[in-house]
Amino acid sequence: MLTNKYLVINFFIVSIFIILINLLELSRIISEDNKTFFNFLYLSFLKFPSILNEIIPFVTIISVSFLIRNLINNNEFVSMRNLGYSMIDIFLPVATAIFIIGLLFLFIINPISVIMETRYDSKLEHKENSLYSIKISDNEMWIKNEVDQERSNFINIKNIDLKDMDASNIQILFVSKETNKFILAEKGKFKDNYFLLNDVKFYDFKNEEYKNLKNYNLKINFNKENIINSVSKYKLIPFYKYLSHSKTLEKFNLYSPEIGLYYLSEILKPIFIVVLAFVILGFTSKFQRNENFFKVLFVAISIGFIMFLIKEIISKLTISLSLNFILSYLIIFLIPFIIGLYQIIRIEND
Repeated sequence: MLTNKYLVINFFIVSIFIILINLLELSRIISEDNKTFFNFLYLSFLKFPSILNEIIPFVTIISVSFLIRNLINNNEFVSMRNLGYSMIDIFLPVATAIFIIGLLFLFIINPISVIMETRYDSKLEHKENSLYSIKISDNEMWIKNEVDQERSNFINIKNIDLKDMDASNIQILFVSKETNKFILAEKGKFKDNYFLLNDVKFYDFKNEEYKNLKNYNLKINFNKENIINSVSKYKLIPFYKYLSHSKTLEKFNLYSPEIGLYYLSEILKPIFIVVLAFVILGFTSKFQRNENFFKVLFVAISIGFIMFLIKEIISKLTISLSLNFILSYLIIFLIPFIIGLYQIIRIEND
């Protein structure tokens, strides 16, 4: 209960601080027409779950520091040690509380943050999204391209190589007030703001017209960068879709060790924050009652920063050298665990 108390308090304090920083960022990126108090409030609300999900490792470090300091100041830590409790015994209820919080974040906050972050992005990119929308469903790509207020194209692509922007097995439906048309194309290529189609079968439902065309150039309101950005927003996927989305990205040649490392990190985050707490316990529990708490806090924050730096370095190496993301995460996981275990053994021996 004491662990949960410090976690909740620190989540509240740190998230408020981050929201204030986010408000400054919002004031820079949103248009002048949308700079209203309600809009700032609404966008901050949409961003809040994502902020919580991002700061949980940092909040865990701070909370465990406060918790251990509280136990030391009240002589509870010494009392438990004198009664024969090992460091693992003391850590077990702390780890349990943190692990349960981590699971709640994974199963509840993660999906909510994805939904609200998607709305947040669409709110900031409203004009662009009104022209087109790109989605992946069941290993297919669906694109809605709005020509104007009265005409739209719906594009379905079964296979696409996003490196070369070559597509195959294409179906396109033209919808307008005057007529509806349908196109089947064997192959196509995205170039600038055109979709260049080959081996086309063209159907005009109103005129009951059917013809075969060798080539057909379709003007579109998006380009290669828009497609890649839409498909590769892997952070806007809830945890229960990680596996299926990874398979889809592999099909479109977009899967990378970076994505695998991110997904694995999110799935195992409840365990990872327990390991972080284990490290902080090993360092902060050696401080005496009369020592300055800011010194304890500085040590804890420094350790957290070092762990973050190690994680970023390994992540960058994973991306640049195309390393196995499982091996990379194992290194990220084992470094704090070994450091924490070393500190705990030292305390037990002392």
